[in-house]
Amino acid sequence: MAIAKMKQITLLAEQANKEQLLKAVQELQKLELFDLSTLEESELLAYYSRETQPQNRSIHEEKMKTIQGTLAYLIQYVKQPSALKKMKQGRKEYTLKEIEQKVSDFPLERVIDEVRQIERKIIDIQQQRKSLIDTETFLRRWDRLDFNPNDLNDFKVTTGRIGVISSVNAESFNTALKEGGPAYVEEIFRYKDEAAYLVIAPTDSFAEVNEVLNQFQFTNLNYPYSALPKEELKLVLASLNKLSEEENGLKEKLRAYDSDIDDLKLAEEYYSNLVQRENAKSLLLNGSSLFILNGWLEEEEVSDLSVLLDKHVGEENYAIMSNDIRSKDYDVVPTVLKNNRLVEPFESVTEMYSLPKYNDVDPTPFMMPFYLVFFGMMSADLGYGLILLVGTLAALKLFKLDKGMARFIRFFHLLSYSVIVWGIIYGSFFGATMPIQLLSTTDDVITILVLSVVFGFIQLVYGLVLNGVVKWKKQERASGYVDGLAWAGVLIGLALLVVDMLILPNTIIRVLSYVLIFANVLGIILISTIASKNKGLGFALGLYNLYGVTGYVGDLVSYTRLMALGVSGGSIAVAFNMIVQYLPVPARFTVGIVLIAALHALNIFLTYLSAYVHTARLQYVEFFGKFYEGGGRALSPLKTLEKHIYLKKDSHQTKN
Repeated sequence: MAIAKMKQITLLAEQANKEQLLKAVQELQKLELFDLSTLEESELLAYYSRETQPQNRSIHEEKMKTIQGTLAYLIQYVKQPSALKKMKQGRKEYTLKEIEQKVSDFPLERVIDEVRQIERKIIDIQQQRKSLIDTETFLRRWDRLDFNPNDLNDFKVTTGRIGVISSVNAESFNTALKEGGPAYVEEIFRYKDEAAYLVIAPTDSFAEVNEVLNQFQFTNLNYPYSALPKEELKLVLASLNKLSEEENGLKEKLRAYDSDIDDLKLAEEYYSNLVQRENAKSLLLNGSSLFILNGWLEEEEVSDLSVLLDKHVGEENYAIMSNDIRSKDYDVVPTVLKNNRLVEPFESVTEMYSLPKYNDVDPTPFMMPFYLVFFGMMSADLGYGLILLVGTLAALKLFKLDKGMARFIRFFHLLSYSVIVWGIIYGSFFGATMPIQLLSTTDDVITILVLSVVFGFIQLVYGLVLNGVVKWKKQERASGYVDGLAWAGVLIGLALLVVDMLILPNTIIRVLSYVLIFANVLGIILISTIASKNKGLGFALGLYNLYGVTGYVGDLVSYTRLMALGVSGGSIAVAFNMIVQYLPVPARFTVGIVLIAALHALNIFLTYLSAYVHTARLQYVEFFGKFYEGGGRALSPLKTLEKHIYLKKDSHQTKN
C-alpha cells in the first residue's frame, strides 16, 4: 500500500467536552480538520455555525511570543550543548499530559519577569555606556589641555577662544591669523577631519581676529564640565568599568537560568499546542449544546482515535462516524505515503517533486530501484561507497537523530550499497584499479555508454507501461494506450530492430519488430481518430503524436550522463592519485597523506552531490513525465509543535 487509505471522520460531542476532544485529536497527531461547508451544502449548516474568532487564541499567542522572546534572549548568554552532544542525546519525549504537568509545576511567570527585569537593566547599562563612550571620545580629543576651557571667559585684557576648523584649512588658517594682527595661536590637535586651536588676542583688537575665525568657520568649544579634561576622563573610565562589572554580574545571573531552558522550551510547546487547538475551533460547527468535527484520517488510525477519545472524553460522551472517501472529494483529500522500510527513505525524492493525488499512483516504489542503480553508477567507487556506508551506519547507531535527518541518513545508507557494487564492477578503489574489474572506465567507455542507454530505455518503457496501467484504472483507456502502451510497443519494436541490425541478425526478431512498430503506429492514429469527436482533427493529432518519437531520442541521450559522471568521477580520482605519486618519496608519506585525503574528500563531495542531483533529474524529467502528474498535498493534521521535543504516545493509546 503506497498511498494510505483515508476516511472522512465526523465527531459529535457536547460543547462542554470540546477542549478534551480536541486534545485527544491533537495527541493522535494524524487527523486533519476541515470545514464541512467547503465540501457541500448540508442541512446541518442551517443549525450549526463556525466560531470565527476563538476567544483565547490571542492570549495564548501573546504568551507564546513572550516565552519565545525570553528563550531567544537567554540562549545568547546560556552555554548551549555542542551539535555533537545534541545528536548523541537526541530529543526528549513527553506525553501531552507530561508536558502539561511540567509546565504547571514550572514557575513560568516568575522566570519571565526576572529575565525581563535583567534585560531592562542590561539595556539601560548599554545606553549609559553608549553615552559615556561618546563622552570619552570627546574628552580624549581635549585631554592635552592643562586648564579648564571655561577659564577663558574670565580674561579681562585679552580674549581667548578654543575651537575647531576643517583640517583642510589648517595652513591657511594659521597664515591668516598671522597677517590679521597680534594673536597667540596654539594647535591642540589635528586629525583627518578637523583641527583644534587655542587663539588669544588683545580684547581691543580681537574684532580683526574674530573676522578670521568666522572666515574659516571656527566652531567654539562647548565644554560642559568643571574639572580638567584629564580628570573628567578618569571619572568616565571609572564609570565605564563599574558598568562593565555590573553588566557581567547580570549576565552571570542569566547564565544561572540554564536549568530553566528546557522548561521554557516545554512551555513554548505547551502554548503552541493551545494555539493550534484554538485555531482548530474555527473549523468546527457549533450548535447550542453540541458541536461537529470533520476531518481526514488514515483508516488504520481510526481505532487509535477511539482509544484516545475514550481516555479524554469518555466512551459515552461522543459519537464517531467513519465514511469512505467519495470520488468527488479526491482532489481535496490529503495524501499520506505508506511504504516499507526499504522504500520509505526514497519518499523524500517524490515529495521534492510533488505528492500524488489521493486517487493517483505513488511513484516511489517504481522509482526506487532505478534511483538506487543510477546513483551507484554515477558514483561508482568501492572506497567512496565504504566511507558512505560506515559514515551513515555510525550516524544511525551512535546518534539519536531527528526524524527528518534520520530518514535522510537512511536514504544515503541504502545508496552506499549501490555505490559499493558499482565500484566493484568498475574495479575502482579511491581511483586505484583493483584486481577484479568487470568494466574499465578507460577501456570500456563505449560499453558503459551502451549500458547507460539500455538502463534508460528500460526505465522509459517501464514508465510508459505504468502510464497505460494507471489511465486504464481511471477509465481513460484511449489515452492510456495512445500515450503509454502504444509508445512502449513502438520503442520495444525499435529496440528489437537495433538488435537485429547490430547484434543478432534474426528473421523472427526482425518481423516481430516490424509488427510492433507498425501495429502501434497504426493504433496511435486509429485510436486518436476514434476517440475524438472531430475525426479529422483526431486523425491529425494522431499523426502529430508520432512526432513525439524525437522526444524519446532526447530522453535516451539524457541517460548518457550515467556514463559521463561515473567516468569523470573515476578519472578525477585517478588524477588526484597521480598528483601525489609525483611528489618525492618523503613528501608522499607526510604532506602527501594530508593532500590525498583532502583531494579525495573534495571529490567524494562533488561526486555524491552530482549523483544526487542528476539522478533526481532523470526521475523527474525522463521517468515521472511518462506517467505521473502529482498535484497532491500532504496531510496537515492538528498536532503538537514538536520543535524541541517529540510527543510520546501514551502507553494506553493503542488497543490490545
